[in-house]
Amino acid sequence: MSAVPAAIADGRRADFARLLELTTGLKRSLENGEWGRAAELELERRQVVERVFDEAPAAEELPALTATLREVVRINDELIGLAEHRRRTLARELDLLTVGREASRAYGHASLAAGGRRP
Repeated sequence: MSAVPAAIADGRRADFARLLELTTGLKRSLENGEWGRAAELELERRQVVERVFDEAPAAEELPALTATLREVVRINDELIGLAEHRRRTLARELDLLTVGREASRAYGHASLAAGGRRP
């Protein structure tokens, strides 16, 4: 007989599944550039994590919890990679924008120095 009543064990199993579902959805949202949706999913995911760890897991829950957490950690590693890639992309875009503005300014100054009008 389980030390955890079936209703609680079922609820916790549902939480484990929801945690994985939210993590997968978070990855999908970030891949699609849906940052607002990703923030909503992360908020819900944190609530589920808090609920899962609100009480110590029963021995019979450990295999399912461990498997879930391993998969969540694996996907989290992918999320970190996605975030780093996006950060580098934004940094490159910012650099290009900065170079473009500087070139435009230099062109404007050169045009004025040559007696021309501002573009």
